[in-house]
Amino acid sequence: MRNKEQFIKDFEAVATPEIVKEVDPVEDAAHTMHHTRGTIYQLIAPFTKENKPVSFKFEIKQREKTDDPTEKIYDFYYVGMEE
Repeated sequence: MRNKEQFIKDFEAVATPEIVKEVDPVEDAAHTMHHTRGTIYQLIAPFTKENKPVSFKFEIKQREKTDDPTEKIYDFYYVGMEE
């Protein structure tokens, strides 16, 4: 995942303190989006400070592999929270 620092910051701004302590947002978002084959990760209402669902938007792009720049892989790039 790319731009994960911003994703973590945005996640922690809207998630309840209990969820922030219990969930690795990067791992959970990546697992969820791989499973659903989507580019939206949603934190459901009971887990948000305002008790409203929050959606985080990603794009899938190709990038060079870290350990072999001659090869490319697909990766999630965090775009921002949906309005």
